[in-house]
Amino acid sequence: MKRTQIIHAALKLFVTNGAHAVTIAQIAGEAGVGIGTVYKHFKSKEDIIQQIWIWQKAEESAYVFKNYTAKDSIKDRFNFLWEKVIRYFIEHPLEFQFSYQFAASPVLTREIHEIAMKDFLLFDALYEEGLAEDLFKPLTARHLRLYTFSTINGWILWAIDEQVTFSEDTISLFLQMAWDAIKK
Repeated sequence: MKRTQIIHAALKLFVTNGAHAVTIAQIAGEAGVGIGTVYKHFKSKEDIIQQIWIWQKAEESAYVFKNYTAKDSIKDRFNFLWEKVIRYFIEHPLEFQFSYQFAASPVLTREIHEIAMKDFLLFDALYEEGLAEDLFKPLTARHLRLYTFSTINGWILWAIDEQVTFSEDTISLFLQMAWDAIKK
């Protein structure tokens, strides 16, 4: 319970103020716990960032892969998964901002990424299947995933900045554009 309070408090503070500007004392205050309680659950501010990343990706994964089935066509699965990613980030703006701000942070080591991103390798399997069927441009599955993810992140940022409404039509159009960008 207290660990979760600390994660939520730190997430809010890191997104609104930036990691460098946030102190452990501020995190403790926002979480309503003592500084000692923060250190009971986390080694350092960097550890908190790493644990938020792991927690956030687990939450995102549970949301994205709920009701996913590998029985549909590749395009239908592509649309299902990426629409869920878009909706997760729309519905969880702090988590989206954290993900965007920290994805390339040196604090998130290869080991942390491997732990946090393991479920998302299902995207690579989908892309591998599409590559085997000659559906996609000749990139690796990982590169296709990263390209699509970067495009979606950029689009969400742009849409928020431009105050674009995330309507069903807008999301569908964007998914079609993302598909068109990688298909042969």
